[in-house]
Amino acid sequence: MKIHPTLKSILWIIIPLLLGGLGFYGLYRDTDWHELRETLRTGVNYPILLFSLSFGLMSNLCRGLRWELLVRPLATDGAPPRRINAICTVLGSYTVNMGVPRSGEVWRCVEMERREAIPFAGLFGTLIVDRLTDILMLSLILLGIILSSTEFFLDYFATHPEVVASLRTFASSPWAVVLVAIGLLTLGIFVWLLRYRRESRIAQFFLHIWEGILSIRRMPHRGRFLLLTLLIWVGYFCYFYFALFAFEATRDLPLSVASIAFAMSSMSVIVPVQAGMGAWHAAVIVTFTTFGMALQPAKDFALIVHTAQTLWITFVGLIAIVALPIINRHYTRRRTAHSAGAL
Repeated sequence: MKIHPTLKSILWIIIPLLLGGLGFYGLYRDTDWHELRETLRTGVNYPILLFSLSFGLMSNLCRGLRWELLVRPLATDGAPPRRINAICTVLGSYTVNMGVPRSGEVWRCVEMERREAIPFAGLFGTLIVDRLTDILMLSLILLGIILSSTEFFLDYFATHPEVVASLRTFASSPWAVVLVAIGLLTLGIFVWLLRYRRESRIAQFFLHIWEGILSIRRMPHRGRFLLLTLLIWVGYFCYFYFALFAFEATRDLPLSVASIAFAMSSMSVIVPVQAGMGAWHAAVIVTFTTFGMALQPAKDFALIVHTAQTLWITFVGLIAIVALPIINRHYTRRRTAHSAGAL
């Protein structure tokens, strides 16, 4: 049965929202809403909470600058892309993601292609490098935390045997075999296309993606790329860490607990729901309660901070989306070395 495009678009929004909503409902169905309202009224230091939001903006600005470095080698005419376009498309992508998860990544490549006349496939390849770099950084953070907090993870799995049982059940289920088979089949198709159908349109598309991935080899200022990557993740940590000081129940938490909660919440972005709704809350609540915090204060912190951060990045992204056509109204990509520049 063929699904109408409009209905398909609606489903892409509604299904992740329902999944996130169900997870959120499961976490908060027994919440003491009167206590939550009291926390909102008297238990939050709002100046500190607002201060913490500035670090999220700093991280996303650095992400825009880092992406501009990746995109530069694709501009073969010698004219670098405008930094302001890279920054605005990155900021705007977070707002687009609030509609359909992950759609913001495609949107920012489409917008950069439109503004800078750089092929979409190449831009998508740089996006893969961008995300792989983040996965590497998050993996290093997790490794460091696991090595320094082994007791926490052992205690968690000891008190939640259902998690281990679920992982074992999935690993031995037909679904695991199906996923592996799909992965191998997909890899085989790619190899066949690139070897025997290299001139086909789809093969050329993937070759352009590969060119974008390899742009890191020709990227100028690699030291700046590493510095921006470090700043992105330091900013994300401060984004979370300083929010702890806005609540009485969390302001005295040790740095080690804050680091574990940050790492666990960062992993929630893997879940394909808007802004990690439900998954982010669960990661923070489980971490805090495992270390002895009462359930209600942990829920209050997760709900208030996640809501503030989500509204913030959505608002900033909306401004960036509105600003894009305005800052480019007199800008046309020209094939000269002086046609495009920095901010």
